[in-house]
Amino acid sequence: MQMAKAGTSAPPATASPKRPIWAGPLVTGFCFALAYGATQRLLGLNVGELIRFGNGFDVQVFPGTSLDSLRLRFGEAEAEIRADLELQELQRQQREQAKRQAEEAKRLEAELRQADQLEPLPEQPLDGPPAAPALPDG
Repeated sequence: MQMAKAGTSAPPATASPKRPIWAGPLVTGFCFALAYGATQRLLGLNVGELIRFGNGFDVQVFPGTSLDSLRLRFGEAEAEIRADLELQELQRQQREQAKRQAEEAKRLEAELRQADQLEPLPEQPLDGPPAAPALPDG
């Protein structure tokens, strides 16, 4: 019986010890922290002053119209900035109201002209004061 057991059994496999599941993220975090700390230390030493990396970029003017050029073009007098929407809305309403009043005045004037054409006024002036009305006896 011993032989049967020995022939069929495989040599005992060396089971590698399992690492805990949290070990991978811990090592990764440690590496990032170490790299961050080293970078901060190097930047704190002002490596840029010790080592010249070549020509830097020149500071150039931002493209577009500058405030100085606008002042030269339009003068330095302060002008009202038309960004207040409530003020613009109020002015628009006032213009509409004035327009409506002008149209109403034109309409009334046209009605008066039409009424004048229908009832012409007497051209002869009256002689003296008007006669007194007759009062009932009483």
